[in-house]
Amino acid sequence: MIHTPRYVLASQPCVARVERTGVLVIGAGAAGLSAALVAAERADVTVLVRGCLPESNSALAQGGIAAALNDGDSPRAHIDDTLIAGAGLSDRGAVSALAYDAPGLMRELATLGVPFERDSDDRFALGLEGGHSQRRIVHVGDATGWAVTRELIAQAQAHPRIRIREGWQAADLLDVGGRVVGALARDESGVWLHFLAETTILATGGVGALYGLTSNQPVALGEGIAMAYRAGVEVADMEFVQFHPTVYRTHAGSGFLISEAARGEGGILRTIDGERFMPDYDPRAELAPRDVVTRGIYAAMRRTGSDHVLLDLTHLPPDLLAHHFPTISARLRDDGIDIATTPIPVAPASHYLMGGVRTDLHGATSMPGLYAAGEVSCTGVHGANRLASNSLLECLVFGKRAGYAAARHMHNAQCTIHNADESELEFAQTAPESPFCMLHVALGWRTNLAKIMVAAAGPLRDGPSLRIGQAALAMMPIQADPEDSEAITAANAVLVARLIVESALRREESRGGHFRSDFPQTREDWHAHTVLRCGQAHQLVDTVAPVMAHAAD
Repeated sequence: MIHTPRYVLASQPCVARVERTGVLVIGAGAAGLSAALVAAERADVTVLVRGCLPESNSALAQGGIAAALNDGDSPRAHIDDTLIAGAGLSDRGAVSALAYDAPGLMRELATLGVPFERDSDDRFALGLEGGHSQRRIVHVGDATGWAVTRELIAQAQAHPRIRIREGWQAADLLDVGGRVVGALARDESGVWLHFLAETTILATGGVGALYGLTSNQPVALGEGIAMAYRAGVEVADMEFVQFHPTVYRTHAGSGFLISEAARGEGGILRTIDGERFMPDYDPRAELAPRDVVTRGIYAAMRRTGSDHVLLDLTHLPPDLLAHHFPTISARLRDDGIDIATTPIPVAPASHYLMGGVRTDLHGATSMPGLYAAGEVSCTGVHGANRLASNSLLECLVFGKRAGYAAARHMHNAQCTIHNADESELEFAQTAPESPFCMLHVALGWRTNLAKIMVAAAGPLRDGPSLRIGQAALAMMPIQADPEDSEAITAANAVLVARLIVESALRREESRGGHFRSDFPQTREDWHAHTVLRCGQAHQLVDTVAPVMAHAAD
């Protein structure tokens, strides 16, 4: 069990003023913007953006969006592929909602102006990716996420009932009488505000940046999960972290994702000696699910003593590469690599969190007034391992569902919000959780945290390494000085790292994105979700657990 203070701030900040809104959305990727647009049909909406609007994992997504649009395909086949990838932990109801909503949603986005690739008959040009039994990936070259996010941003900026606030750091959720009523946040100049809302939607994204080398944005540290956990909201399946098999480390040291579609179009993985190795590791070879490909790459790297393998596209037609992968081609050309003639050095990097804030099919969490959508949430779609190109789709499908539910159920919060006394939103100054918490964070905290997470909870895990990581994380602060924005970020990141390690240590089996060398087999007695809630011991909830009671209030 992880004991944590109720608030990340070690003392009460000076709150300049209170702002009220119907629906508060924290985060502005595909999930947050989709939720905001739907909620704005019924309510005034405020969107808090950590940085600038285009800065989200959604905007970085390259590969595409899965939807059964081919005559030979069906939502049922999409469901089956998703369930197989989920390794027994996907919720069939959530997967069904995803797959059946997908075709109509893609047609809707195309009508709105998203320029999906078309074939000679003006039908969607569908790609193939690992784990899919059919070609069902719609895409805009290798910049699908940006094309979709750009359209959502334009719609949100033009909507008269949506107010977008960029450069805001949300620190804690606020609650009164057991209901979330908004958030405590600060602007870029350090001014603190209480944003009071009838309903609140978390859409803050994932945790990839905890691991250093990642395909995610640097702000992807799971801060929304930390906020929810401290408020007493259930989080689930935090041990399931997906590592993308093929990430290129740029000359500047950051991670640049080489899309799954590169292997879908025929890319071959080779050792640094030029040997193709995936067919010996799995019969599906390069098109195996990501966790399988990741472990195959790690095995090849260990065998050759290298920190990377090679993704070879040189046998593919140059015009195909130029057409399908313009962004990848241009970015690697900047580093002196022509992908038509030179294999790409790649290695696995943190990519996606299957767990998160536990929700029902409408984004409702275990705490009234709070909804979640996108990678911050655990809808049950992905189970133990996400199927390629289901991430943007989940953001869009469940973002819309959360936005609709949050706006529809606002009336349940009105009495609480209107009658809330300002004193109820204040918290008493308490003793710091750690003797280190009031210190300004060290400049290298991200590097130190990444080293702990890669060693303890990377693609290959074992009990001793997890316990070492657990002890190291326990020495790091999970509270911060209200005047130190970076310390607040660090404290949130450390708490989320602890949740991942605790969950991984608890699950004594290997399943999907969680692989333990000391428990290499999948165990039937672990056919369950790991659910954590602040102040309670770990709970194991069976996969057929009933929908949370308040979801339809």
